[in-house]
Amino acid sequence: MTNGYGNPRLTCDIVMKGGITSGVIYPRAVAELARTYRLSQVGGASAGAIAAAAAAAAELGRHTGGFEELDRMPAELAEPGQGGRSTLATFFQPTRTAAPLFHVLFGAAEATGNKTRAIISGLLRHFPAAAILGALPGLVLIALGWLGDGVGAGAAIVGGVLVLLVGVAAAVGWAVLRRFGRVAADGYGMCTGMPGDDAGQGAALTPWLHAKIQSLAGRDPAAPPVTFGDLRRAGVTLRTMTTNLTRHQPMAMPWSTREFFFDPEEFRGLFPAEVVDWMVAHPAPGVTPVAQEHLRPWPAEDDLPVIVATRMSLSFPVLITAVRLWAVDYTEPANQEAPREQRTASSVWFTDGGLCANLPVHFFDTPLPRHPTFAFNLGPFPPGREKSPEQEHNSYLPTSNVGGLQRPWFPLPTAGMGAWLSFGALMVHTAREWVDGAQMVMPGYRDRIVTVHHDESEGGMNLSMPPRVVSDLAERGRLGAEKLVRTFAGPQPGVVPAKGWDNHRWIRFRTAAGGLGRWLVALERNYHDTSSGGTPYSELAGPGATAPLPSYRPSAAEREVINDRAAGMVALADKWKDNDAGASTAPRPAPQLRLVPDDGTASGLDLTEDVAEG
Repeated sequence: MTNGYGNPRLTCDIVMKGGITSGVIYPRAVAELARTYRLSQVGGASAGAIAAAAAAAAELGRHTGGFEELDRMPAELAEPGQGGRSTLATFFQPTRTAAPLFHVLFGAAEATGNKTRAIISGLLRHFPAAAILGALPGLVLIALGWLGDGVGAGAAIVGGVLVLLVGVAAAVGWAVLRRFGRVAADGYGMCTGMPGDDAGQGAALTPWLHAKIQSLAGRDPAAPPVTFGDLRRAGVTLRTMTTNLTRHQPMAMPWSTREFFFDPEEFRGLFPAEVVDWMVAHPAPGVTPVAQEHLRPWPAEDDLPVIVATRMSLSFPVLITAVRLWAVDYTEPANQEAPREQRTASSVWFTDGGLCANLPVHFFDTPLPRHPTFAFNLGPFPPGREKSPEQEHNSYLPTSNVGGLQRPWFPLPTAGMGAWLSFGALMVHTAREWVDGAQMVMPGYRDRIVTVHHDESEGGMNLSMPPRVVSDLAERGRLGAEKLVRTFAGPQPGVVPAKGWDNHRWIRFRTAAGGLGRWLVALERNYHDTSSGGTPYSELAGPGATAPLPSYRPSAAEREVINDRAAGMVALADKWKDNDAGASTAPRPAPQLRLVPDDGTASGLDLTEDVAEG
């Protein structure tokens, strides 16, 4: 097939932010980049994970029309679906338990008039029994007053009206709370992603996405599901972010650990049957069974279907159910004492990847990049800046070394209940995004991040956006990608190095060297310190070091190598000073290197041969 996506000279990585329906920004943006770049590594969280999975599949199907299909996706999502709603809106089908709550909330969200009136109307329509029961005492008082006479009758009518209003509000409120409590049993969400109470109104999210991934990759829907191994063998790396609530940690997928199990019957309520059948048939090798015989080992990295990791990243709290896996809790005394096959697995809940890292800009990071890692950020228009009818002006990419240095401001009102709501929302926002925000202003990061702006009527929880809005967002994303191409590829991609790409590489070198220098200076200072009261570091490792080692003892040959490397490291550190010319003129803010556990979230530091560096 001849097209504009043949064989690009250049390579790039892409990371995309979560944002529910704001994800319609990404398909044409990725397709635009794919005209100039081959996609090597792609990642994202939440809705960004959907875009990342679609982008990776399209790269797999580059020569079978994958990117052409990806480019058409926004138009497909905007098409009217069954029931008059957009195709995008029909993806979200509530469970029978959650249906009344879902219709109240999203009926109000889609209402063009008074939102409060829409909520009240929706509550009365979807909780009629509770409303009638709550109204009965007031209706009785009104009837008695109507049948009576005198002042008492009038008082009874007035009191009856008040009792009716309070009774209806209390009864409906209690019914809503009870219903919401029951939703927890469905997995803490109103929609599973599979066909639900509105199954007759079009395809549900997960089956549609599975079919789309298959199609983008050039596969028949009935073919085995696209796996991470399929991508890896084609030279494509995909990473999605999920959040392990049970252990309070973000986790990048796929993971190498063999500790997790899944319940096939439970998964059949979350994924198409052919996906679950594949997982059952491809357990990770060498996994010791647990006491619950119905649980099956989680597939190895290469055998994990892409749709599973994508869905586990897209578990937007309350809207889409969380996903439950199982693992042995070794802090339980019973599991410490039991034979391996008799250890009991406990539930481990996973929710939206955007909860901890909504824009995992650290994905695919490496000290000196061989190709750019582009990131797409989503955000509101800055204060004082209005949306332009020219979509090119509705995104921002820094054009100088000082651009993007300032963090966005979020004004906070100080009066009324709205102030409390804003205060709470900003607390949650800060807790979720402070890590991402700190990295986004770093030199060597901020220049490769394009921010696509949207207003309150666009993206987010707006499930029924008009086709024009979807088209505008998609074009906005495409034009944001154009800015990246102009800056990093230039007019002759792969022939003449672009100034923006060379500038980025120079900044990354300066930043990496500056961070390494600060780290080495601190290491050298403490290596020679003798005031700690412990054995000096120089006697533990370094030229002629022979002091007894308390643990992690190497062999004699290994210790000789360690001593030699320690000597080289200290000699290098002796040459670095805080006031060196390299440090004093380094880009700002200055970086700081620190040791953190390798939990899989910085996959670009994987040194194995089969994973390309970023």
